[in-house]
Amino acid sequence: MVVARETIELTYLAVIQLLPPRQRAVVILRDVLGWSAAEAASLLDMTVAAANSALQRARATLRERLPARPSEWSGSEPSDDERLLLERFIAAHERADAAAAAALAREDIRITMPPHPWCFEGLAAIRPLLEQGLTEPGEWRLLPTWANRQPTAASYLRAPGETEFRAFKLDVLRVEGGRIAEITTFDASLFPAFGLPPTL
Repeated sequence: MVVARETIELTYLAVIQLLPPRQRAVVILRDVLGWSAAEAASLLDMTVAAANSALQRARATLRERLPARPSEWSGSEPSDDERLLLERFIAAHERADAAAAAALAREDIRITMPPHPWCFEGLAAIRPLLEQGLTEPGEWRLLPTWANRQPTAASYLRAPGETEFRAFKLDVLRVEGGRIAEITTFDASLFPAFGLPPTL
């Protein structure tokens, strides 16, 4: 089994979104819910051989993308360097400073937004997103937190004409070499799980 049910974390949920729908369904049925190959195949209207093949491909993708040990997925706070990078990320966003935000990223940065299939790769691809996203929707306030041993920013947006900052998104940052290598963005539905308020 790739992952025990009690260890499912944001990292796993993010990576599993990369799988094709059939593979995703098979791995959830087999490795999360513990169904047999025959049960999974029957539900998905597949042969047992096809279900087993889909499971093998899904597991290979998960092993490639997930940390080697589930203990690395959660439970510890970021390092001092990660904290500093998160502080700079938050400051750049609250100032609506797209250039400063881009300066924190690696050239090969990758941004995903599960469960949506959107994927942006490379600094050139994300610069327009930063410039538009930091200035057009309204005013931002961000709170530092962490998920899966990764620095995370909880973003609140005050849209024009509103008085409150409302929960908007969580950005989970993967840091390599002192720069942001990947951002996985989740919507505000996860705020209660982090004990975060709906408004500021």
